[in-house]
Amino acid sequence: MKNLFNYIPFILFSIISLSFNAQSQSAAVLSVYTQSAKISPEMAESVLRVEMTKTEQFNVIDKLDMIEILKENEIDVSNCYGKKCLLRVGKSAGVDKVITGSIENLGKKIVVTVKILDVDSESYDKVAIEEFINLDAEIQSMVKIVVNKALGIENSQELLNTLVYFNQPPITPITYLKNNGPRMGLSYVIGNTAKILSAQKAEGGLGINSPVVMSQIGYQFEGSYLSAGDFQALLEGLIFITGVEKGLFSPSLALLNGFRSSKNGWEFGFGPTFRISSSAEGYYTIGADGEYDVIDDWNYRSDGNWQGETPVFEYRTDFSGNSSPRIKTGWVWALGKTFHSGYLNIPVNLFYSSGSEGGYIGLSMGFNIAKKD
Repeated sequence: MKNLFNYIPFILFSIISLSFNAQSQSAAVLSVYTQSAKISPEMAESVLRVEMTKTEQFNVIDKLDMIEILKENEIDVSNCYGKKCLLRVGKSAGVDKVITGSIENLGKKIVVTVKILDVDSESYDKVAIEEFINLDAEIQSMVKIVVNKALGIENSQELLNTLVYFNQPPITPITYLKNNGPRMGLSYVIGNTAKILSAQKAEGGLGINSPVVMSQIGYQFEGSYLSAGDFQALLEGLIFITGVEKGLFSPSLALLNGFRSSKNGWEFGFGPTFRISSSAEGYYTIGADGEYDVIDDWNYRSDGNWQGETPVFEYRTDFSGNSSPRIKTGWVWALGKTFHSGYLNIPVNLFYSSGSEGGYIGLSMGFNIAKKD
């Protein structure tokens, strides 16, 4: 036991010496190659230099000092990516290590590589590579992950789960966009429906000034029943309330068969719509101006003694006190595109809804947080 205590100072000295030697090694960061990534080689080099310096494992030469060294030795590093050129720079700078790397955008993923070249042995003693999902705004975090990997420093698992690209099974490459969320917009009413809404209240209308434009607010539900690569086939359900600001409560439900490209966000859909509308039954005649006129407040004359043209008995949209809610059907065509802002999806749709008494032309938009399964 006494002999063991005699070795303690030597052991402590060795540990301190190894730690000091590791930290005293000098390094130069140089020539980071970039391809299709939204970062320049100069900026990529600066990012790698910052992240390597933050590890405190090397004495990294400052960028301005490195520029002076290159100028004094008349070395052009515009295409200095090979080992021979890197070693020349390392020996001219008098450093122990030359650190380089690459950042490449390969479509769905970004590949980051970090290589540490030992000047004395003239070989790469540490090489690390990692594939990330394509998020250009997170390149510095990606470089940090690969630097830590090269130096044996543990990375945050949460950060890895957020950025690292995990390969999907080749037989089920399913990725699709979900646009469940609120919707709001405007609709322009056309046809006989617009005429009735703009008619005076005594004629069964609401007296809305032409052109008849009304707000819409609602919610969209959707589910994908077919997904292959970037293509989706969808079943969409849209619930809307129209014309609240006009004193009108007109709920509707549309069931659409939709098709969407998850790659560029374009979509197309069509299907039936069911609207609850205020209607009344009675006798109508067409006047000289082509408008419908209500005859005697819906009272039927059994003697058939009508003045003028014989009226027609039918249902029609009406907002008088004699009306009652009825379900009316129609057909909807929709075309749209989903815009992206970070994790936020902003779907914008142009639609046309037709029915027996007219229809609606409108524009709606919404928002939701991006979800990919």
